[in-house]
Parts: sequence; structure tokens; C-alpha cells
Amino acid sequence: MTARFNQSTIFEAARLGDVQAVQDHIRAGADVSAVSPHGFTALQMAAIGADTTPVERNLAVLDLLVRSGSPLEHRSADGRTALFLAAEFAPSTDAVQLLLDAGAEADVATNAGQHVLCNVMMPAVGELLARVTGRPVPPPTAPEPDPVRMRAAQWRAASDRITTVFEALTDAGVVALPDTGRTQEDGFADCAEAYRKRGGAAAGLHGFCYYTRQDTNRAKRTSRLPLAFWGAPEGGPGDMERVGDLIVRTFRAHGFGVTWNGSGGSRPVVDLRDGI
Repeated sequence: MTARFNQSTIFEAARLGDVQAVQDHIRAGADVSAVSPHGFTALQMAAIGADTTPVERNLAVLDLLVRSGSPLEHRSADGRTALFLAAEFAPSTDAVQLLLDAGAEADVATNAGQHVLCNVMMPAVGELLARVTGRPVPPPTAPEPDPVRMRAAQWRAASDRITTVFEALTDAGVVALPDTGRTQEDGFADCAEAYRKRGGAAAGLHGFCYYTRQDTNRAKRTSRLPLAFWGAPEGGPGDMERVGDLIVRTFRAHGFGVTWNGSGGSRPVVDLRDGI
């Protein structure tokens, strides 16, 4: 029993929406305030899992963890709370509303200053949080295209084109890793390690760019790929904007449409509908 319900596995059970397993872990003594090696609580992992877990199971796990005392306001290494993550990954307002009802703070931003309203996945979530926070929903830089699911062959073709762009970014001094890690934390850690191994700013590197497995899954569903990035040497606003601009210009030079508001706190989104 002890081996089955060790502390580390509650995080994966929460992400997968496995209500019974999460309940068993808690009964066996798992600490719902503990954080994973990547800095997430079980509640945050459940919020991340909202993207791929049936809504009913995801809500049941979130509710169970909230009632068991998993902290609402714990921040990940980049400053995201469970509510921020739910807004980023949930396909409906349900998970965000559950956390709001539990008392979660809605007016939150990352360490880099990216407000939750700038990174919501669904417009309805943005509208909900705008009402709660009293802040306006940031206007899109361009009209949002209707989601278009990609067939396997279309994704492969798009992925090949993206690889070419990433090679160009590498030549320009940006560490560029496609489909790296599952979450943003995983991808950031992979890029940071590669950045250090390649000599960092001392070697003339400008920063890094990546997308994760979750971003890949979203792109396959919507034909829109969000990119994550970081600017050297400090990740300050000027560093971020400079590298973000380089990334966007490089993608556009290779024929991709990209929407981005020019802020280091928002993610450029690549339009993959060409040829679909």
C-alpha cells in the first residue's frame, strides 16, 4: 500500500483526473500542500490537466483537492497559481469558476508581469475573469480564426516547416527546441539547460524559444501553435521584447502568420491553417 500511494504519484493522478487514485493518496497520507519536482502542487497539476481530462473528472479532482486543503495561491517558479493555470488550460469556465468559488484570487499575473487575462484559452474564461477583476479583456492583435482540427499528415507537414524555422532561429543565436517537455515548466527547464550548455550570453546567445507537448496537442485541435520564449541576459521586458520580435519576424519570413501584441508577457501564436 505504501509503495502504491507514495507522495510523487498524486501529482500524476491529479493531472489525469483519476478521482479514486487522488482520494486513495490523500487517505494514505499524501501531503496536498507538497510540490512536485517542477514546483507544482497537486491542485495546480489538476488545473493543467483540464486541457485533456473529461470535465466531470477534472472538476471532481479539483474539488477534492480544494476541500483537502491544497493551497489555492501557491505559485509555480514562473508565478502561475492554480487559477492562472486553469484559465490557461481549461476548455470551459467550469474549473475557473470552481476555484473562484473556493476563494482563489482572480487578479493574478506571472513573475514576468503576464496577467491571467492575457493567457486565457477560451474567450468565455476571459469574459468571466474580466467581470470578476474589473479589468478589460485585452483586444486580440488580429481576429481569432475559427479552430480547425489538423489531420495527422497536415501536422507532420507543419511540423517540418516549423523545424526549418527553428533551425533558422538556432543560426540566429536562439536556442530553439520543438515539442520539448509536457508543460511550460518542463520546456523552460529543457531550454535553460541547453542554453547553459551552449555557453549562454557569453557565447552570444540571445535567449530561447520552445513549444511543449501540451502546445502541440492544442495546435492539432485548433491549427494555432503558441510559442514560449525567454530573452537573455536577464529576462527583463526589453530582453523579452527583443527576442520575441526576432522569433516573430523569423516565422513570418518563412511564410507563417503570427499574432503577438509585442509584449514579453504574452505568447506569439503561429497560424498553421495554411494548406488546410
